[in-house]
Amino acid sequence: MQNNNNDIEINLGEIFILLLHKIWIIVLSSIVCAVAAGLISKFVMTPVYTSDTKLYIINRQNKDTITSSDLQTGSQLTQDFKVMVLSRPVTEQVISKLNLNMTHDELVSNINVKVPENTRILEITVQNQDPLLAKQLADSIAEVASERMVSVLEMEKVNIVEEGNIPTIPTSPHIMKNTILSGIIGALISAFVIIFIHIIDDSIKNAEQIEKYLGLTVLGTIPLELKNSNKRGKNKKAYKRKKGDTNNEHSSIQKATLEFTINEAYKSLRTNIQFCGKDIKTICITSSLPNEGKTVVSFRLATAFADSGKKVLFIDADLRKSVIISKLKIDNAVNGLSQYISGMNSLEEVIHKSNVENRDIIFTGILPPNPSEMLGSEEFKNLVKNLRDEYDYIIIDTPPLGVVIDSANVADICDGTIMVIESNKISYRFAQRVLKQLITEKSKVLGAVLNKANIYGVGYNKKYYGKYYSHVYANDYDENGN
Repeated sequence: MQNNNNDIEINLGEIFILLLHKIWIIVLSSIVCAVAAGLISKFVMTPVYTSDTKLYIINRQNKDTITSSDLQTGSQLTQDFKVMVLSRPVTEQVISKLNLNMTHDELVSNINVKVPENTRILEITVQNQDPLLAKQLADSIAEVASERMVSVLEMEKVNIVEEGNIPTIPTSPHIMKNTILSGIIGALISAFVIIFIHIIDDSIKNAEQIEKYLGLTVLGTIPLELKNSNKRGKNKKAYKRKKGDTNNEHSSIQKATLEFTINEAYKSLRTNIQFCGKDIKTICITSSLPNEGKTVVSFRLATAFADSGKKVLFIDADLRKSVIISKLKIDNAVNGLSQYISGMNSLEEVIHKSNVENRDIIFTGILPPNPSEMLGSEEFKNLVKNLRDEYDYIIIDTPPLGVVIDSANVADICDGTIMVIESNKISYRFAQRVLKQLITEKSKVLGAVLNKANIYGVGYNKKYYGKYYSHVYANDYDENGN
């Protein structure tokens, strides 16, 4: 039954929808990065100015004409001239001439020398935070370098084609360029982080993943209730801003719509369980971890069966931490399962009638020190066996199997077991290990219930859950007048 496929597939369509859903994060990240880069470029980074000068180099063998040999020789020597411009004698003489407080390496790091292809022109570019000093450096380097070339290489002459200019606009930082690039980088990084988190997130999110990774049939999908939804805060604010009767009506319709959707989900779950076979009468409900909603699912499932006319017994077998007692505000001292198994009370004293017709309840009773032993005892097995003929269905709420082994003891004596899986909470790898315990104990796993599924999130058909049910329930609302 269990599917061992642990490979995580990357669905490009799903990622595209995810990015659309998170587009506000991407846009916000882009804006923040762009604004930050613009402010830093404008007010933090020191502007740098650039001044250019050009030298013309030729070595003529014939003073009257320039031969091809002169051009070839000049081009070959141009690379030598480039090295000489950055030589230590040139830079140290410039530093001394301008009385600068810098070293040879510092000056060289601000000089760039280029040789345009197929020319004998040297382009010298100097950068400095002071535009006037940038021009002085460019002119001084050109002058000192020219004299040294003529002296060392016995050149006829090196002409200064263009003196350095006094720059008025800084060449860096490029405020607009930095702003645009930072905005793009911010958007790409945020998108990458969103995709990365999505890929490494191995939590079960939908019914398809349950079938793929666990190999279980999804018997039902229970929507996330409004009080737990991430839209609750937005809805509350909207209703507070508008206090008219029309808005109150819309609020009631919305709540009624969700309640209708949840009720339909439990009816669907009830029907799917009935399709599992007539011999499925005792059902163990468990989960991987606490707070996945198994108790609520168990109790509302029992109610759904009772509403259909079936006689149902709900047994709270979570002898470690009962949730239903606090939810129903029942006295903790009420007679229950632990008193019956230990022989303190009779069966009639622990079966309680409820406010729902056809639905009886056995509470946990006093929490015992040995819950596993009690649930594995012959007394509990006989209890389930004897009551099986009196009720159409027995729904047993058990502790989470990923924490304690109690559920395995109960599952072994039931006709079938259902795993409740909360959407976006449980790792499928962890759920596989929990399921393996059930299979090892030779219990029949009927399937799984995906609980707290956010029908307003990505991947759910809002038109179906929203428009259809709102329309149906709104009509009921209008006809009943409440």
